[in-house]
Amino acid sequence: MTELFRRATGCLQEAGWTCEPPLSTEDGVPSALLTAPDTVAGWASSFSQLSNADETVWFLSRHDYSNGAEDAFAWNEFEQLSIQAATTDDELVAVSRFWKRHLPILLSVRNGYEYLAVRDDGAVVHGREPEFEEAVVVFSRFEDLLRYIIARPAARNDVVERLLFDASGTPDTGLGH
Repeated sequence: MTELFRRATGCLQEAGWTCEPPLSTEDGVPSALLTAPDTVAGWASSFSQLSNADETVWFLSRHDYSNGAEDAFAWNEFEQLSIQAATTDDELVAVSRFWKRHLPILLSVRNGYEYLAVRDDGAVVHGREPEFEEAVVVFSRFEDLLRYIIARPAARNDVVERLLFDASGTPDTGLGH
């Protein structure tokens, strides 16, 4: 897996992303990562920062999941926003149930709020405001996302391509720029 992580971060760096080496992992595994797949925990531990050039899109690092992280955005920011927006007990239960099954791995504030998360069955999903919980599967496994980053195949995934590689962040309409 380490080689897969190295190659994926290298490809992101070639696309203009910033990657900082991991911080010490002596403080134990953050509680948010305890139930995460080993590959996701390993990925989050392989860097301390991994973000696009203007830091509006970033993968969450092991440090980000620590309760002591004092960044502008918490790793579970979108869950917190949904909890605040819930107007009934049923909505609150639905939000809580959704986020118990989904671990955010990438956050974006470039064109509104959106994220990639790993669902408890290993699938990678994409969600965006205003209904964060209306997520769509973009890859069936986390490793497929990393392999996509490395290969960037001709049959591209529009959501992932826009989040990771389109500097403007605007959807390509095919009409030119």
